[in-house]
Parts: sequence; C-alpha cells; structure tokens
Amino acid sequence: MKDLDLARAAQRISVPVVAVIVALIIGAALIAVSGASPIEAIGAIGQAAFTCAPQFCNFATVLTTAAPLIMTALGAVMVLRAGLFSIGQEGQYAMGGLVAVAIGYMVPLPGVIHPIVALLGGAVAGALVGIVPALFRVYLGANELIVSIIVNSMIALLLSFLVNYPMREAGASTSFTPQIDETARLAVFDPATKLGMNIVIALAFVVLTYIYMSRTTWGYEQRMAGEAPVFARYSGMRTRTAVIRAAGLGGALAGIGGGIQVLGMNYRVIDGFMDGTGFNGLTAAILGGTTVIGAGIAAVVFASISIGAINGLQILMGIPREIGSVILAFMIVLVAVQTPLAHRLELWLSKRRGAKEIERRAAEIPPTDEPDAAADAPSVPASSTPGSTSDGAR
Repeated sequence: MKDLDLARAAQRISVPVVAVIVALIIGAALIAVSGASPIEAIGAIGQAAFTCAPQFCNFATVLTTAAPLIMTALGAVMVLRAGLFSIGQEGQYAMGGLVAVAIGYMVPLPGVIHPIVALLGGAVAGALVGIVPALFRVYLGANELIVSIIVNSMIALLLSFLVNYPMREAGASTSFTPQIDETARLAVFDPATKLGMNIVIALAFVVLTYIYMSRTTWGYEQRMAGEAPVFARYSGMRTRTAVIRAAGLGGALAGIGGGIQVLGMNYRVIDGFMDGTGFNGLTAAILGGTTVIGAGIAAVVFASISIGAINGLQILMGIPREIGSVILAFMIVLVAVQTPLAHRLELWLSKRRGAKEIERRAAEIPPTDEPDAAADAPSVPASSTPGSTSDGAR
C-alpha cells in the first residue's frame, strides 16, 4: 500500500513537472522563430522574475502577484477535489474584494481589527457566491459549469454597476471606489512592491488548507465525495453536505484572495477588477495536480512567468509578452493530456508486470516425473470383480 501511495504521489508530481519543461521548450522554439535567442530570453525572464537589487526586488513583485493567485488556486482545489467542476473563482474573488473595500472605507474600526473584519466579510461574500453552483448541482441536477459561468457574468455586471454609481469616488474622472482607511490596510514590508502580510496570509492558508484536506474528517469526506462517491454514500457519508461545504469553503478562500488584493495592494476596486485572477487560480490548481502544495507552487510559477514575460520579454527584449501566455496555455494542455496518457501507461505496465509474474511462477513449478498411475495399474479380469457373473453361471 505504501509503494502504491508513493507511485501515485510521484505521478502527481511528475506530470506537472514534465508539462512545465515541455511548455518551456515549446516557448523557446517560438522565441527562436521570432528571431531572438531562446537562451537570452530565458535569462531575461529569470532576471525579471527572480532577481533582487537594493533598489527593487523583482521576486517580491512575483510574490505580491502570487498572493491572491494562491488563494483562488486553493479555492479551486477545494471544489475540484470534491467532484464539483465550478469555475466561479473569478466572481468569488471579485465579490470578496468588493465587500472588503466596502468595510475598509465605510466601517470605522481600530487598526488591528479592521483588516481582519474586512477579510472575514470578503470570505463570507465569496462563500455565498460559491455555494450557488453547488446548490443547483446537488438539489436541481443542473450543470455547475454553466451555472458558475452565469454567476460570473452576473457578478461582473453587479460590480460594474456598484463601482460606477453608488460606490463611485465623488468627483473621480474614472470609475473606482474610494480608498480604504489606513486602519484597514495590510502591513507592507516592501513599499516598492507592496509585499507584506498578503503573502504571509496566503502561505498560512496553504498550510491550513493542507491540514484540513488531509487530516480532518470533513476534508476526507470532501475528497471521497469527489474520488469515490459510491463508496462515500454506502459508507454513510453525507456527500451532498460535503459538496456544499467544499463549495462554500472554496468560495471563502477565493473571496479572501480578493480581500488581500485590495487591502494589501490596490486599496480600492476599479471598474474591471475582474482581471482573470480567478481563472488563473483555476489554471494553477489544474497545473498543480489539484493538490494544495502543488497549487501553491504552480501559482508562484504562474506569477513568475507572467511577470517575467512582461518585464523580461517585452521590456528588456522587445518580444511580445503573449508568448508567456502561450507557454502557460501549453502547460495546461499538456497536463490535461498527460493525465489520461499516464493512466493508460500505468494500465499497460500493470498488464506487463502481471504477465511477467505469471511466467515467473510457471517457471518455478517443478516438472512432474511420477509415472501415470492409471497406465501402470495391473489389469483385473472382469470375471474376478465382485458382483460379476460368468456366462456359464448365467
């Protein structure tokens, strides 16, 4: 059993790693076709994403960008592992940020409590948005994918209305909300990149989500509801409750992602706040093999390639930054393709191992040298057998 678990863990790790390597090779080929040196381009991406100087730390920018992305990725992992393919992280992220901003400038609170209350409000808003597709799926049998798409569109329209009319900054030439109070802002370690408590909160939730998913009864129920629903039902687990709970918790995580974005970096919500962070988090979750640790690492990789493509390829080398998006898209495609291929490869290897084991056991059986007892037995005349009668007596 332990060997099987190790094999599954190795497969979960190897699939995204191979996908990243192959996608980078494809990206290098595209860069070479554009007339630039792939080696110089990779160096530019690394310099723009992972270097730090006394004046400005590029890697701090990556971590700042990755903080809300980690939260939306964790939210996606929560629902995907429960068997709910909801892509509503974008709407949950937006509503979490909007409610956090509203609490941040409308509700006067002390400095220590204010950001906590704002994040809790964002979590509640994200959870309420997140459970809508789950309720439609569980009780009405509706497709959660379609429902989540519709909910995202409704949230986008609602956000645009609120930012343009009731929550718009008075006298502003563009559509955005007032800035949050100083007491509601998250602590910042590096003012140049806004790196601060945002990444600390994101990493803390990675640990908490991992413990919840792997060490608690509720987490086990959610995983079984997605991986083995028939077993979960016959074991007495409340699968409906587990799915709805996973949707609510996933929405809360994505809502906190929107909260730390506005409380730690933007300080307001603008029209167009739904910039794809929720969809990118879903992408990172898939790239990370729908595991908590993998999703966190994939979110950092995603942010690194995005920042490297903008600051490295486009600014330093004049190469279109869309190549970075192409690389990320190839990663997702390769992960999606490699999973069924890996399953088929495992079945083929299992068949080969089974055939070899049969041959080995057949070879270990010693040949039988004993003579055939039936052939060597003396023949007995029919007349001497008990109960037989001769023709003369008859």
